[in-house]
Amino acid sequence: MSMVETTSLDGVQDFSEKLLKHTSIQVSDSYLAAFRAHVEPADYEAGQIIFRKGDDSSFALLIAAGDVEIYDEASGTVLAVSGDGALIGELGMISGDPRSASARTLTPVRGWKIDRKEYREFLSDRPELATLLFRKIYAQLSASYGKLRQQFVALEEADRRYHALAFLFMTMVLMINIYALVNSLILTHLRETHQEQVMFWTSRIMELWGAFVIWGLTVRCGLTRHDMGIRMGNLWRSIGMGLAISVPALAAMAYFRTMLYPELAGTPVLDPRLITISVYGYILVAPLQEWICRGVLLTAIADLLPGKTRPMAAIVISSLIFSTLHLHYSQTLAVVALLSGIVWGWLHLKYRNLAGPIVSHFILGNAATLMGLWSIWERG
Repeated sequence: MSMVETTSLDGVQDFSEKLLKHTSIQVSDSYLAAFRAHVEPADYEAGQIIFRKGDDSSFALLIAAGDVEIYDEASGTVLAVSGDGALIGELGMISGDPRSASARTLTPVRGWKIDRKEYREFLSDRPELATLLFRKIYAQLSASYGKLRQQFVALEEADRRYHALAFLFMTMVLMINIYALVNSLILTHLRETHQEQVMFWTSRIMELWGAFVIWGLTVRCGLTRHDMGIRMGNLWRSIGMGLAISVPALAAMAYFRTMLYPELAGTPVLDPRLITISVYGYILVAPLQEWICRGVLLTAIADLLPGKTRPMAAIVISSLIFSTLHLHYSQTLAVVALLSGIVWGWLHLKYRNLAGPIVSHFILGNAATLMGLWSIWERG
């Protein structure tokens, strides 16, 4: 420690400022000077134990600089972090009870030790010292209570949001099962009777109904537009990555289409005759499906799951659910939906923006239709 630091530390003014910090009490300089003579400077290195739980409470420490962590050794729980102007170990020093927690330095710490015997000797001649320390303790406890109250409110809100997200997830799973059941019982029959227009509008009406219900649930559980990826942040990065994913996928689809499906040999790579209302409808369908599957479902699962692997787990789970929505068409289309869903789920979590997945979904979905692949995938 330098001579300047030592002089500052030993000075009555520095001691007085730290002792009276966070309090409004007025104490004469002569009184503080007399009390200062009963304390001694103390220095600790970073990571040093100041006292342990169960130790004799022989002193309190007034911190001049640095941070001290108060913790429970048995559970490893951090109870508080005290810094400049804080008084630690004061309750044990006054009561004489053993230490109720342990303390160690997070950074180099300097301050003053207030010895219990010295404190009691000084207190016997000047009982107003008790008022001074109690005011200091009260100020610290009030600040701690305020922080605990904020943490309690935050925990209550987190608990409410967790249960709301769980309700949202369960409701969505139920709705998806209903959607899949209706598709299996009704839409499959419509496809067999070649009523494609009725099939198309039936699917769209069910999706819009589901979106209306889901939107109400997102409001209830506190999911914001930002949470769901409807925002300007990372917009162009997301779109750029969506295009970067789509271009090689388009090239692969165009190159392998006739190898995988010889019946497409001799047909145009992009056949304008295959343009139907579903192609135009994808302007609405792609954003709607991405909002439901990635913006809401994936986000809810990622918030519900614990652990470091939750992003990947959320992507896989939401993609599997997305895949089941295509099973009424065919197993092949369900696999395609699973693989594409994993890619779009990753893209959504990477940039937290739905623009890229929507652009890629729109491009690749319509390309599959115009290349003749969708009709083959539908047949399985």
